[in-house]
Amino acid sequence: VAADAVPHYNNLMALLASETNGGTGELKNAAVFTPLAGTLGTVKDYFGNAIGGKPTPISQTCQRNFVLLATDGNPTGKTNGDMYTLAEMANIYNPLTSTWSFGTASNDVFTRVTALRTTAYGGRNYDVQTYVVGLGDSVANASSVAALNQMAFLGGTDQAFLASDQAALSDAFRTIAVDIISRTAAASSVSLNSGSWNTGAKVYQGRFSSSDWSGQLLSFPLGNSGQPSNAADWDAAQRVSNQHWSTGRQILTYKASAGLGARGVPFRWPANAGAPGAGEIDPGLVTALNKNAAGTVDNFGVQRLEFLRGNADREERNCAGCAAPVLRSRATSVLGDIVNSAPMYVGGATGDFRDTMESGRYSTYATARGAQSPVIYVGANDGMLHAFSAGTGSELFAYVPWAVRNRLSNLTNNPYTHQYTVDGSPSVGDVYYGGAWRSVLVSGMNAGAPGLFALDVSTPANFTEANASQVVRWEIGDGDADVGYIFGRPLLVKMRDGRWRAIVGNGYNSANGHAVLLMVDVETGAVSKIDTGVGTAGTPNGLSAVAVVSSTDNGVADTVYAGDLYGNLWKFDLSATNAAGWKVAYGNAGAWLPLFSAANGQAITARPDVTRFPKGGYLVAVGSGRYVDITDNAAGSTQAIYGIWDNGAPVTLANLQTQTIVSTAVGGSGSTYRLSTHAVGPATDAVIAGDNAVSLSDYYSLKKGWKLSLPSSGERVVTEAAIRNGRVVISSLIPSTVVCSYGGDGWIIDVDVVTGNRTAALDTNNDGVINNADYLNGSMVSGVQVGAVPAAATIMRGSGAQRALEFKMINTSSGTIVRVPEAGNPVNSRRSAWEQLR
Repeated sequence: VAADAVPHYNNLMALLASETNGGTGELKNAAVFTPLAGTLGTVKDYFGNAIGGKPTPISQTCQRNFVLLATDGNPTGKTNGDMYTLAEMANIYNPLTSTWSFGTASNDVFTRVTALRTTAYGGRNYDVQTYVVGLGDSVANASSVAALNQMAFLGGTDQAFLASDQAALSDAFRTIAVDIISRTAAASSVSLNSGSWNTGAKVYQGRFSSSDWSGQLLSFPLGNSGQPSNAADWDAAQRVSNQHWSTGRQILTYKASAGLGARGVPFRWPANAGAPGAGEIDPGLVTALNKNAAGTVDNFGVQRLEFLRGNADREERNCAGCAAPVLRSRATSVLGDIVNSAPMYVGGATGDFRDTMESGRYSTYATARGAQSPVIYVGANDGMLHAFSAGTGSELFAYVPWAVRNRLSNLTNNPYTHQYTVDGSPSVGDVYYGGAWRSVLVSGMNAGAPGLFALDVSTPANFTEANASQVVRWEIGDGDADVGYIFGRPLLVKMRDGRWRAIVGNGYNSANGHAVLLMVDVETGAVSKIDTGVGTAGTPNGLSAVAVVSSTDNGVADTVYAGDLYGNLWKFDLSATNAAGWKVAYGNAGAWLPLFSAANGQAITARPDVTRFPKGGYLVAVGSGRYVDITDNAAGSTQAIYGIWDNGAPVTLANLQTQTIVSTAVGGSGSTYRLSTHAVGPATDAVIAGDNAVSLSDYYSLKKGWKLSLPSSGERVVTEAAIRNGRVVISSLIPSTVVCSYGGDGWIIDVDVVTGNRTAALDTNNDGVINNADYLNGSMVSGVQVGAVPAAATIMRGSGAQRALEFKMINTSSGTIVRVPEAGNPVNSRRSAWEQLR
């Protein structure tokens, strides 16, 4: 449809003349009756390229296609031009069974709707789905409503929209447009609100549409089998769009010139932009908003700020003829695209700390937190970190970091070129400072901006502009040469000096180009660092996401593992009781040594996971690969998954036992699975070449871990490893620029964490049981193909008859949530430790 403009409006009105039966060139369907079956037949011909001079709109083999059928009544006209008889038009309701028996007229339409689901063109069948909008008297007629709903059901859109007035019709069109975008959207990640579905779990899914760079956050209930529903409870994108931009939203930002404790202010234009007051936005933010996308001062800052808050008055779709500034249109939602930010569900206490951890009892704080309403936190590329009610999807507050101030004007530019802003995954942890327990959110911004920001989210009652100073804590990175674009999720921990810190790798493209571990005091924002010294400004390195260990099991961090862009896996020793003693674990000052260096061309950007090794020390599992900038689309070097045994000394490639992915096979579920070697010790299933290459005793005495190369061209690991039940689960990515590829493909890989052997883990026939019936070609499988780019797995434990299973809930770039059933721990949870208090 052409953009709204006066000439376009006049052209339409000339065709929408008074209804007649004459050949006046009016734009209309028919003047006498309602030929729905014939109309849908014409639609099928159109999509099937069977109308001369009207080429099919299908241009891609993966294209999603839709029909919007609006009608003011039941079908009355046959395809031959005759009217149906009254008997043929009648639909009969049976009150005993609460069902309808539909007449010939309705069934003819149902047949055409169904036929659209397999529309043939170019040797392929396309699923053309039908939305139905009822108008006029039909919405008040039970027979008509039943028929309209059946059309929508058969058309794949569940139920009809009933538009009895102009407002309802506008809402129907808007909802349909959003639903189409949702069905064609790509996805970012998911979050769960419980560990098993019998506790009322829901799945929260982030999505985005690259057509208009809008975002969604959807809430899906889990069915009796643990499968997410096809229908969302709510879409936060629509909820926030319905909140008034000025009176209905609480948006906070950072005042860089203020002191600690006074840095949170409302994101509103100051009364005097030349001299903002103490409780108003920083002059630097005023300056940034008063510039256009080219960096030229035009003094339209107030209009841009109101646009960012959600004011649509100056969007081109509403104000094409307005004087400048005319800003970009957001017809779908004011919520920006959610691409790399994984939603964070916070429903109560986030830790499991003993009451002797601090002077204040943690159990008291945890009980109070449990009484608060749950919240979902997620970053979006509209310049904001959003907090949504997990119950309703309404926005509670949003935060605009100071770090993205110079990108905000670009978000309003017309035409708009996509850019990242608040794209990082937030962490929320319970910490202790100032004599009290608190819940603090810390997040990087991925490619949006260098640095970190911290918010105190302990008290939802403070989520207002009036209380902004009690929520906003600190930001780091502006001007710090060691701070880059941080892609890793921070971890909030207590350290040996008694302070609570956010630990994170320094990220990529810092001014110094080194790989540096950052430890930021949660209370003050003061930064402690451990510099590996590896990297240069010309060939920049950067430290990736971290894994933190408490070797004494007291909850106090003393060891950190993290990889870097050079392919090094570092171990940091934090066991000293003061920051001056914290250092890289191996080597000496000026010549620090990594725990392990991957093969040439293998960067480590994913977070490792850690578990105890049976013979002492730790097993660190991590995958290699990078997908940070556009040049990373190329296949590059072969990547791998590693299991590194840290037993007090650096490890080399030569110390590792090789495991190999040998073949693939299709399971009873219809999915494709991988078969890999059992190189350590004899296998109990069908032997594969490469099995039993080393005995278990020799493995423990001669090897320092294992490696598993990824066989597909371009395959890599960029998401965190997860160690569960003696296995490591990792998602791999195979990028693609081919149309219809959803950005690529990927696998969920599942092998024994200690040896890298294949193990009985995946349910290949979907019978809910892991046994030898799941073997393919006589062997256990070690991975399953997803069919789109997978995010990191979110883990949910089975319940009831499926207690022995775990389900990996994996968001994919196709917009679907893939549920992978795997072997879990069938034993009920029980106390694993105790502490003598007196």
